[in-house]
Amino acid sequence: MIDFLKYRYICYAISLGVLVVGGIAFFTKGFRYYVDFAGGSEIRISFQTPLPISDLRKSLAKAGYQDAVIQSIGNSGAQGTNYSFIIQVQGSEENLGEVIFKEVKTLYPKNFPTLDSIDWVGPEVGRDIKFNAILSVLLSLLLILLYVTIRSKYRFAAGAVAAIAHDMLVVITAFLVLGEQISVHVLAAILTVIGYSLNDSIVIFSRIRENMKKLKEQTEENIVNISLNQTLRRTLLTSFSTLLAVGSIFVLGGPALRGFSLAMLVGIVVGTYSSIYVASPVMLALKPASKQSK
Repeated sequence: MIDFLKYRYICYAISLGVLVVGGIAFFTKGFRYYVDFAGGSEIRISFQTPLPISDLRKSLAKAGYQDAVIQSIGNSGAQGTNYSFIIQVQGSEENLGEVIFKEVKTLYPKNFPTLDSIDWVGPEVGRDIKFNAILSVLLSLLLILLYVTIRSKYRFAAGAVAAIAHDMLVVITAFLVLGEQISVHVLAAILTVIGYSLNDSIVIFSRIRENMKKLKEQTEENIVNISLNQTLRRTLLTSFSTLLAVGSIFVLGGPALRGFSLAMLVGIVVGTYSSIYVASPVMLALKPASKQSK
């Protein structure tokens, strides 16, 4: 049997170190927000003949739009080319879409680009979306705390919420350190990670509660270790199979799905770790004083 709790203090130090790195990155680099949050334009452009998406990215980067996010849509041509593209660029100017389209016309005059549509998100709308995103995450944490408290005991709920908060902060730290943009898709991935981490923690907690009734002669530390070993196979198989699916999205999904898949990858790995080394130890730390004295 693996003595998981033997290494909990080392894991505390690792988690604290990662969060400190995230705090330093936040104050030194700050977040990079996607058009959804920062404001900007989304332009749909079509060409007369297929164009490699890599060429379009390089051309716009040379023109000064290094942060432009480009994805191909519709029917593809041969060897990674396409006729139609979506270009998303940050900026507060309402005519930014027209400026980008003029730049594309200048870059590819012989390919006769046509403007299909322009969608603009103003800075105020971006701030509203950002506020609603933060509010949705906080409300989800509160509801989870209430749900697990009603379903079991408060200390189990506190352990689950601590693990979820830990997972979110580690995912955010990864984006800060790597300089990746925060978007609505990333928010969706973080909320998915919350559900994934909560499910894993609840499975382990359910086994702990069952063993507390069966193994009354054992200490709580031993019961937690036994429960973690009993659920280890299920935890690893679930995480591995999910990682295979998300990993394929990360490798093959392209830049449009990079943020979502990266958040999911980090979240799945850290969610598996936190269900063992954050949720259960926090639950143990909150056991009643009468039990601690035994």
